[in-house]
Amino acid sequence: MKGLTYLRFNWLSIFFIFLLFVIGGLVRSTGSGMGCPDWPKCFGKYIPPTSEAQLPADYQDFFKSQRIKKTERFVSLLRIIGLEEKADNIKNTSSTNNIHDFNVVKAYVEYFNRLWGAATGIIVFICFLLSFKYLRTNKQAFIYTFLGFIAVFFNALLGAVVVNSNLIGGIVTAHFIAAFASICFFILARHKVKPFEQNILTIQHKIIALSLLLVIAIQVILGAELREMYDLLSNSLSFGKKSEALYPSFQIHGVIGLLTLSLGIFQFIKLLKGSLISKYAKWIAILASCQMLFGPLALIDNLASISKLFHISIGAGIFVLQFYICTTLIEAKNKN
Repeated sequence: MKGLTYLRFNWLSIFFIFLLFVIGGLVRSTGSGMGCPDWPKCFGKYIPPTSEAQLPADYQDFFKSQRIKKTERFVSLLRIIGLEEKADNIKNTSSTNNIHDFNVVKAYVEYFNRLWGAATGIIVFICFLLSFKYLRTNKQAFIYTFLGFIAVFFNALLGAVVVNSNLIGGIVTAHFIAAFASICFFILARHKVKPFEQNILTIQHKIIALSLLLVIAIQVILGAELREMYDLLSNSLSFGKKSEALYPSFQIHGVIGLLTLSLGIFQFIKLLKGSLISKYAKWIAILASCQMLFGPLALIDNLASISKLFHISIGAGIFVLQFYICTTLIEAKNKN
C-alpha cells in the first residue's frame, strides 16, 4: 500500500499521544504532578533517586529557588509578548513558593510520564520526516503532520512551564488542550493519505455528528476548568459541600454529560449497523454512560483517585472517536 510506512507511524503517533492522556490521568489521580520539582531532570538527576537519603539536606529550598527563577523568566517572556494579566497572575500566586518533599512513587509516576512524552516526541518526529514525501503530491497531509509535530513540541514546552509554575491554573488547561490539538492534526493527516472508502453518511448523520463533536468539545473545556476549581477544594469537605462549592460549573458539566450521552445513543441508532463508524459510535455511547458514573465519584474522597484516572482517559477517548467520525464524514464528502 502506498504510504504504508507513514500510515504506521501516523497510527503510532495517535496511539502514543492518546496514552499520554491515560498517563496524565494517572499523574493526576496520584497527585504526582510535582513528583519531580524540576524539569527536564527529576530532583536534579536523569533517573530519579529511590530514597530521600540520596538527596542533599536542603533539597526542598534548592528546587524551590530554581523554580522561582525559571518562573520569573517565564513571566518576563509573557510581558514581552503582551500577556500582562497572565504574567501578573503567575507572579502573584503563592503556589510557586511551595516546597515539595520527595515521594518515590510520585517521582517515578511523573518520571514515567516524561519518558513516555519523550518517546512520543521521537515517534511524531519520525512521522514528520516520513511526511516530506507528500510535500509536492499531498501538501495537506504534510501540513497536518507538521502541525501535529509542532503541537507535540509546544505541549512539551508547556509541560516544563507546568512544573516550573507549580501547576498554576490555566497553564495546566493549556497543556491539556494542546494534546487534543496534536492528536487531531494526526487524524486529519491520516485521512488525507488514506481517505475513507464508504460514504454512508447523510446530511442528518453529519448534523448529528458535528453537533455531538461541538458538545464534547465544550464538555472538555468546561471539564478542564472544573478540575482547576476542584483542586482548590479541601479534601475534608463532604460530597454535598463540594457540589455546592463547584456550583454551577459542576451541575452544568453534568447536564452536558447527559446531552453527550443522549446524542451519542441517537447517533448510534441512526448510523448503518455493521459499518466501522457505527462501531465507533457504539463505543462513544458506552463510554459516555461510563462518564456519568465516574464524574460524580471524584467528589467522594475514597474514590476520587480512580475517578480522575478513568474520567480523564474516557473523556479523551470519546473526543478522539467522535473527531475521527466527523473527519471521516468530511473526507467521504470530498470523494464524491
